[in-house]
Amino acid sequence: MNINRNLFAAMAIPMSLLGITPAMADEGGENDRFSLSAGGYFVTRTNGQIRLDQSVGPVNIGTSIDWQRDLGGDTTLVAPRIDGYYRFAQKHRVDFSYYSIDRDGQVVTQRDLNYGDVNFPAGSSINSSFSTGVTKLAYTYSFYRTPEIETGLTLGLHVTQLKATLEAAGLGLAEAASTTAPLPVFGFRLDYALSPKWWVRGKYELFFLDKVDEYRGSLNDFSIAIEHQTFKHVGFGFGYNRNSLDIEVNKNNTHGAFNSLTSGFMFYVVLR
Repeated sequence: MNINRNLFAAMAIPMSLLGITPAMADEGGENDRFSLSAGGYFVTRTNGQIRLDQSVGPVNIGTSIDWQRDLGGDTTLVAPRIDGYYRFAQKHRVDFSYYSIDRDGQVVTQRDLNYGDVNFPAGSSINSSFSTGVTKLAYTYSFYRTPEIETGLTLGLHVTQLKATLEAAGLGLAEAASTTAPLPVFGFRLDYALSPKWWVRGKYELFFLDKVDEYRGSLNDFSIAIEHQTFKHVGFGFGYNRNSLDIEVNKNNTHGAFNSLTSGFMFYVVLR
């Protein structure tokens, strides 16, 4: 993952926005106590690799399986998504987010695939499914806040639920694995008023884990959106989100790895 490039892009946007003369926000603006956004996450690119090892003595054996190349998996899809926050003090708020991405694939594999305790030989007709559920809860401290600009630092928990299943029904072969990875994240966010009714909202979150309990890896999550406050309490938004996750799991009898890159556009309705 090109972390430096992602970090530069994330920081360049707030820097460029701060060079614009801010517009006065309308009454309500960022004084809202509560915000809830609901809509669709239109994924235009998704790919990754999965590996589930079989323990052979002190050695773990498994195949790194490419979701698109080896399994013919979906690369575009639509998923529901919910985001929001609750502001309990002038400079303090709790942010939350949830979405679930379910992908399917079907392919006649061109090579042997070792997934867990099962070997799928070359030429097998494999049906696969892969689901990722993401729940985020974070505390945001707004160190600079006016009616036109809000900038804050976030600290929270990024909980990823993973489940991958491979099945070759014609051969009577199937294997499934699932895990839940609770990972700490920190980040930066910026909300900026372009005009009384137009807002730009950007955020960047990341973590790096050398080894915490059974997990190690990294995450980068960047999003930017533009919103129009069409009515007093209802608005509409359009944005872009890019998420990359690289994680290794050594938990109980589960030994494996997962990495993915997901990006796409968000369309949503916001209630304040």
